[in-house]
Amino acid sequence: MNIGRFFSPVRIWFLFKRDFRSKWKDTLISICAALGVFLLIMIIVAKAGRLDYGIHYAYVSILLYVFGMIFASMAFKDAHRKLLNHDWLMLPASTFEKFFEKAVLYSVIIPIATIIIYWVFNFVALLVIRLFFGEYYPIFNIADPSIWQMYGYFVIGVSVFILGAAWFKNNNFIKTIVAIVVFSIIMSLLSTLIIWLVFNDYFWPLVRGNFDFYYDFNTGFKFDGIEAYGKGAYYLIKFIFYGLLTPVCWLGAWLKLREVEVKDGV
Repeated sequence: MNIGRFFSPVRIWFLFKRDFRSKWKDTLISICAALGVFLLIMIIVAKAGRLDYGIHYAYVSILLYVFGMIFASMAFKDAHRKLLNHDWLMLPASTFEKFFEKAVLYSVIIPIATIIIYWVFNFVALLVIRLFFGEYYPIFNIADPSIWQMYGYFVIGVSVFILGAAWFKNNNFIKTIVAIVVFSIIMSLLSTLIIWLVFNDYFWPLVRGNFDFYYDFNTGFKFDGIEAYGKGAYYLIKFIFYGLLTPVCWLGAWLKLREVEVKDGV
């Protein structure tokens, strides 16, 4: 097999250049508009004397988990729209190369660039607030481990929206959210049934609320209580979340793009 037919760093580089030249202005305007709103909120909160370092966690979370996932859900709009899919099909690159470029763009390049832009913006905001309002707030630390841990979880989560971008033809973000909710309900019901059948003696303590799942900025995702129902289940959930979710979603998105290209090319 000639791997160069399906994967070439040179072709991927040209895909990056094409996206950068055609979309960098819209992306930069969207990010700057969001940061402008954040600056206004910072000024209002600073005047109220309630501005602390925790506000950076909130802003970065919004940038990544809201704007980042909205952008990612539109990653393959060219492949689905009738007016654009001809250009998508005629790109001199394989389906895998086109998928890989989009996955890296929306999982790595844009979110990391957003964090860096926010870091630079933070200095400007601090200067404005200090000079014009006489207020001060803690400067954003780009090397904060919690920020990059947050980014790591973003890479896992955004893979679901990349799958949704390939799977749905329009309204990708909303449809992906609905699909996540429906899938979660089905899995919850199925898991409850299995636990009830297999671990009947432990089922009612679980229902009464001894199990808790939440996110902590300092330690990451916590699964309190599930260890009591078997360490095997605990490590299985962690393995699925950390090890399988992203590659499975990426594989599904690539296979769906191949199907889309075959249907549109016929």
